[in-house]
Amino acid sequence: MLAPAVFSGLRLMELLALRWVDVDDAELHVRSQLSRKGALVPLKTNAGKRDVVLMPELAALLKRHRLASRHSRPEDFVFCGAAGRPLHFRNVQRRGMDEAVERAKLETGKRDPTMHDLRHCFASLLIGQGLDVVFVSRQLGHANPATTLRVYASEFDKVRHADAVRTALSEQFGNLLETATRNQPQDPTREAPVVASLRN
Repeated sequence: MLAPAVFSGLRLMELLALRWVDVDDAELHVRSQLSRKGALVPLKTNAGKRDVVLMPELAALLKRHRLASRHSRPEDFVFCGAAGRPLHFRNVQRRGMDEAVERAKLETGKRDPTMHDLRHCFASLLIGQGLDVVFVSRQLGHANPATTLRVYASEFDKVRHADAVRTALSEQFGNLLETATRNQPQDPTREAPVVASLRN
């Protein structure tokens, strides 16, 4: 359950509501969520209803999970207990996330990571790939891209500036490095042309 939490960005109660009918080779179809009492209920907003891109490796992992499960009919829950009922959200945090954090030695001393932090991780992965705020917002199920931009403004800003710096440095100094690489002396005692040019 931790893998799709990291690589889909679904909220915990959305993950718990997933049934096999909601999973295909390309997407997770978010259509409902689980209530605190364990019942399927509508999503809080229309924006929550979405199709989240599923990378092939995660799709394969979910297929293996389905083959190993005794509850693999289309209407069965993807993440369930022995009786086929969805897992309890507190157990997921305590027996799943908390144990994984402990085994990976990720405790920070201030606040241990939660399942919701995995949602933020997914958002950061998308932003790091250079995807625009509208797409990221839809994948997360935000009602408005402005919400996504407000929450992740620093990450969007970092990516935008990083790209600008790379481009500027490449335009200004890329040719210098390419020339230096082509003219690299075979004799290690000789000074490289780029070093000589910088000295002058």
